[in-house]
Amino acid sequence: MFDLDPELLHTAAEKLESGEEITIITVLADTMGQACRRGTMMILDQYGETIGGSIAEEFSENIRQEALKCMSRGVSRHLSLCSEAGTMELFIKVITNKDQLIIIGSGNLVQDIYHIASILGYHIIIVDSHPETLNRERFPLAAELLLGDVVEQLNTCNIDEKTSVIIVSHHHEADQAALLAVANSPARYIGVLGNKRKVTAHFSQLNALGISEDLMDRVHVPIGLDLGGQKTAEIALAVMAEVQAVKYGRTGGFLTIKGVTRGVERREELF
Repeated sequence: MFDLDPELLHTAAEKLESGEEITIITVLADTMGQACRRGTMMILDQYGETIGGSIAEEFSENIRQEALKCMSRGVSRHLSLCSEAGTMELFIKVITNKDQLIIIGSGNLVQDIYHIASILGYHIIIVDSHPETLNRERFPLAAELLLGDVVEQLNTCNIDEKTSVIIVSHHHEADQAALLAVANSPARYIGVLGNKRKVTAHFSQLNALGISEDLMDRVHVPIGLDLGGQKTAEIALAVMAEVQAVKYGRTGGFLTIKGVTRGVERREELF
């Protein structure tokens, strides 16, 4: 057991209460003297700046860079650092308030959705039953890759009001089961790829299983804002644009305004 520093814990609590992300680094190994003794802790803010505690100065920049990588992915990890004085083992614990995106499926469209969602900073979980496409080579920055029965894996996920769910399963094979699994959840956004005819059939079957019309009205189908384009990257952009619009309570319209004296469009100053 480690002796926790009350002052550090208070600092961490204040940052979390203000909605900031933090990283807690803890020394696991006791091999490099007093400054690196087992249980030594340090807290970094979302920019990688130290806000409490300290660990050996010679490792500070390496620790900072690794912590920033972990925060960008929303994952925690063990880390070993070596010097002439010995080896130090750390645990980097990321505590994040990132919005969560759960994607059912792992095909080419999902890969493009994943890339855009990564740029937007989502904590991404991808669920599928196809190991040939659900792997770290295709989704290196995803927080979790859940391989297996889709419903069983979805039942392990913590779906809250900051969660968006996109259902894009291979040949729609898991669409209905996935929709049934998340329909009663508090997810902020639920969207299903597919045409109206296909999804209407799913809705009819789900109604027969007791899912109410009100819950079905929450489901976005077909998904995506009307941006035009048929390429997978263009569809992925439209999908994530809709997710963002729902997040911020917007309709996804234009931001341009018309000049009063000249009939030209000019973009409203945003920055």
